[in-house]
Amino acid sequence: MSFREKSAWISFICLLLLVLTFFVGLHHHPQNAQGHLYLALGVVLGFVLLQIVLHVIVVAQSPKDARTPKDERERLIELRGARIGFYSLVVGEATAMGAFHAHGRVDLLMWSIPLAILVAWMIKLGSEIVLYRRG
Repeated sequence: MSFREKSAWISFICLLLLVLTFFVGLHHHPQNAQGHLYLALGVVLGFVLLQIVLHVIVVAQSPKDARTPKDERERLIELRGARIGFYSLVVGEATAMGAFHAHGRVDLLMWSIPLAILVAWMIKLGSEIVLYRRG
């Protein structure tokens, strides 16, 4: 498994943990606005620290592989993943705006847009992992 595939796996799993932790925390404490801020800051800080630690471990295992520049195949995989993620982002944002117009609740829009962004990012990373596996 190449360094970039490992990096995509690390980012995907960390992002999945971020989404699950944050939105499950929001679900259990829906009315505490100050708690939402602390939850968001804690989850993002944990996400950043976990990403840094895991990437340092992977770089320490194979430093030469981490320093190699991207070849044409890796650039194409990244571009295809970004394209798939962008389409899912457009669908998610349109769904969020449609739900807002249907219900008229600002809090629904406020939390569904970040969720759409995070899900699109996960779809991008997941498609990159699949494309790396396919070869």
